[in-house]
Amino acid sequence: MSTTAAENPLTQEILTEKIWKLMAKFSLPAIIAMSINSVNTFVDALFIGQYVGQDALAAVSLAFPLTMVTNGLSAMIGVGASSLLSRAIGANEVEIQEKMFGLVTVLSVMCSAVLMVFGLYYSEELIGLMGGTGEIQTMGAYYYRILIYGAFFRIFGVVLNVLIRAEGKVKEAMTYSVIATLLNIVLNPIFIAYYGWGIAGAAWATNVSMLLFTIIGIWYYVKGKPNYKVDLSYWGLDKAMLRPILSVGVSAMMLQIMFVIQQIFVFRSIAHYGAIDVVGEYGKDYHIAVMGANYRIMILMIMPIFGFSQAMAPVAGINYGAKIYDRVKSSFNIFTKASTVGLLFLWALEMLFPEVILGWMLPDANLRPQDIFNFRVQMATYPVFPFFFMGITLFQAIGSAKKAGYMLIARELGLFVPIVLLLPYLYGVDGIYHAIAPTNLVVFVVTIFLIRNQFRKWEGIEKVV
Repeated sequence: MSTTAAENPLTQEILTEKIWKLMAKFSLPAIIAMSINSVNTFVDALFIGQYVGQDALAAVSLAFPLTMVTNGLSAMIGVGASSLLSRAIGANEVEIQEKMFGLVTVLSVMCSAVLMVFGLYYSEELIGLMGGTGEIQTMGAYYYRILIYGAFFRIFGVVLNVLIRAEGKVKEAMTYSVIATLLNIVLNPIFIAYYGWGIAGAAWATNVSMLLFTIIGIWYYVKGKPNYKVDLSYWGLDKAMLRPILSVGVSAMMLQIMFVIQQIFVFRSIAHYGAIDVVGEYGKDYHIAVMGANYRIMILMIMPIFGFSQAMAPVAGINYGAKIYDRVKSSFNIFTKASTVGLLFLWALEMLFPEVILGWMLPDANLRPQDIFNFRVQMATYPVFPFFFMGITLFQAIGSAKKAGYMLIARELGLFVPIVLLLPYLYGVDGIYHAIAPTNLVVFVVTIFLIRNQFRKWEGIEKVV
């Protein structure tokens, strides 16, 4: 390209256009992409619950948190690289832009190779760690092994898509994501029901769709579509780039890893207290299936928040690179308010009609009134999630990895794990569902403190200038 990325019209728009207009332009494609991704996760569970059964849903529910390790590695590379790329575009650092594609390719190959070896060898033990036993453990390990075969595509495809968003091309990133996700949704009933592959069909549908996702991402770069110059001959690990990528990326990975840790404690607690509290059909496998359904519904609800956060990331990162701090603050405020309003609609539907939504995935289950109450308690404080996730995204976008990491560690290890160990001891398996609400409220207060402190620092810099 003859022009630099900083001279590109899209970059100039991000640096000068009104923030609310950028929010309207960038958020809708990102929300559509993330919503379809969450619908895809929901549909996976829906077809498994409808066509394979409750035990299969329990097995997949135990394997699902382990897939977050793959998501964590893609987040480590993608979010770290996109943060550096956005800031490099804002600061017009050409060398970083040129080397980014080759660097993330090498990182993706290395991470997926390690994950495949470890996941294939220890699949049974990992599902056992989550609380699986007997047939549930066997099915969960089988499902997870098939998913691991597609680890490279699940990592590299996501990384490339995140980089496309980092330069502000949210619409293009959405289009590629929607194509792959729709393919997954179409293949699910074909593989699961028509061919009778069961849970293996769901895993292969995911792998095939992610293969296509990766091919589209590579095509984007080979065809020279980025707004910045890409050196396709570079394949290496530039140390000067690697450090900032990993410092931010590790905090992004922690969001996924902390979820895995959370789920280990949740499902092991369910396996323990569910066995103790067993009454008739309501044994531990039943409780695992119900909790798995709850989490799928939760993901369906909060994924639009990630759409807003992904749309905000290039706006905050590019303006931060250009040292326009007031626009960074405005982007956080506007995107957070909009995502909160958007969340409230889905939240209200789920709080009003939990029996219907849970019944979609567990059609044969005789849900207890307590299960409906637990669902509502678990979902009660989710309207504070936008502030928390936007705060994490803000700190990642500006390269402040430590603060993002502190927020995640405080939420999961400092609060959730102790609470989820205490409440079941007092209230049995139902107490597990009640650990989310107090955790969310405390973290909300901590996030307010950190964001206000960061804004005051920028105000001090602006006054000096």
